[in-house]
Amino acid sequence: MKVCISGVSGRMGKEVKNLLMNNQFVGGISRQSKADEIEKLVKNSDVVIDFSSTENIMKIISLCAKYKTPVVCGTTGFTEPDFVKFKSYSKDTPILYASNFSIGIYQMAQLLKSTESILEDFDISIIDRHHNKKKDSPSGTTLFLASQLRKNPQIASLRIGGIPGDHVCYFTSDSEEICISHRSFNRTVFASGAIKCAKWIIDQVPGFYQMSDYVNKKSV
Repeated sequence: MKVCISGVSGRMGKEVKNLLMNNQFVGGISRQSKADEIEKLVKNSDVVIDFSSTENIMKIISLCAKYKTPVVCGTTGFTEPDFVKFKSYSKDTPILYASNFSIGIYQMAQLLKSTESILEDFDISIIDRHHNKKKDSPSGTTLFLASQLRKNPQIASLRIGGIPGDHVCYFTSDSEEICISHRSFNRTVFASGAIKCAKWIIDQVPGFYQMSDYVNKKSV
């Protein structure tokens, strides 16, 4: 598997690169990359793993579609129009998008759905904590977890220190409270998950995929 990393100079990009074998890493795309360099990398890669910015991936995704290069994207902070446009390229190449590549977060989402179905009268709140360099607030993972619920939860986001990712959901009534949480100890869990998804996506037909498709090994 020949991998191009978009956002190679960022925290997640560096983590992905560290986990790849030398013969898997084709090259990286950063803000300093020139247009011809980017096109050559996309063309010569089996898959692009993106942890960059919405502006950056929107420039790259059309090239991925042009050369039928699959994409695994973990960038968050899309506007709704940009995300719709981003998804539209999946008619030409497989795209797997996830705000979080942790299997634990996927399992947490399943627990939230089943818990809400039982605790119908409880108030729901989600607190997310991330490092102080993270731009989007709430996090993409928080928005994903909230989307799994029928009721709109109250959300609070903290950007402090160097925390990789911490998500806590509370179900609270007048007399009791249930807490479901997920804590990431480091970024390796996200990078490892993205690489596993990349190995899977290169064998899929064009279409838009999510983490649930990978976990359940489901094709479009």
